[in-house]
Amino acid sequence: MSSLLTVRTAVYGAGIAAFTRIRGLWFTIAQTSVASGLAWYIAADLLKHPQPFFAPIASAVCLSISNVLRAQRAVQMIIGVSLGIWMGAGVHRLIGTGVVQIAVAVLLALCVAAIVGQNFIGQGMMFVNQTVVSSILVLALYHSGPVSERIDDALIGGGLAIVFAILLFPADPLLVLSRARIEVLEAITQVLSGTADLAAGRTVAADDWPLPAVDRVHEMLGNLLQARATARQVVRMSPRRWRLRGDIRTADHQAVHVAVLASSVLQLARVVVPAAQSGADGCCVRPSQAAEAVLGDLAKATALADTNPIEATAHVEAARVHASTLFSDAHERAHVVIADVAAACVDDLQRVIDLRPQ
Repeated sequence: MSSLLTVRTAVYGAGIAAFTRIRGLWFTIAQTSVASGLAWYIAADLLKHPQPFFAPIASAVCLSISNVLRAQRAVQMIIGVSLGIWMGAGVHRLIGTGVVQIAVAVLLALCVAAIVGQNFIGQGMMFVNQTVVSSILVLALYHSGPVSERIDDALIGGGLAIVFAILLFPADPLLVLSRARIEVLEAITQVLSGTADLAAGRTVAADDWPLPAVDRVHEMLGNLLQARATARQVVRMSPRRWRLRGDIRTADHQAVHVAVLASSVLQLARVVVPAAQSGADGCCVRPSQAAEAVLGDLAKATALADTNPIEATAHVEAARVHASTLFSDAHERAHVVIADVAAACVDDLQRVIDLRPQ
């Protein structure tokens, strides 16, 4: 009976989590669905293309379920598909189709994509993947219609994606940045709380420490980097978001310091935990209670940095006092390093709070 109840609870929890995720994505999913349907309608019903599958695929791939870098994906897709189609058509015209021809087309497509795909065009794998996939499809489906129709379909699908992403439904750049920033701050809070437990001896570091914490923080920092790029692109290209340019400059400046804070916190965890483990083994003195206190206040301040700057600042000031105590009580080199890095974390966190968008 208890096992059945556990299963039901797990299923219910999974269902709630799935519903919550879909609810947060439904508008983006609806946009992608409508754009793909329109792309098929234009290519098949208006332009009478016999196999207009490139058009809805292009819209779906560019818009997808994420509002991050959508316009950039559309531009990369259009250029990549066009380049791949022409390269595949060129290979087919010169040497026909077959096993060797496919290999030659892939080789050429990847080489050219690596040369052409620089900066904006080459960021991520969209451009490269679309170039090589399109060159293969041209050879595989060479008898299904003229090359120009496939390019038209790519332009239709990608063009609709740009219209949706830039003109009609541009992402809210402040919201995109806020969500990514909060994710990084939550990851930092977890690192600080976990390190405080390790410093106090309440828990023992796992064998793979600190890899999970580092991976989690850097994953969130990667999302923040994409969010920053998205925000800059949206306010630069979307007329509906031009008025937010000043706000985005401020939020982007803060996001940079959030990344600096993450680096400082990981460094603090790196110096505190080995000292705590050495102290537990009796070979040196465990970090003082001030180290645990500064970690605790930093964790509380980080958790409140985006929602309650006044209380967060109060915890930062408490952490600053504990960091000063660390300096005065430090008698070993390891503890001096801990105090120094803790003071850096305090300064970095206060800067993040001070730069918080109003």
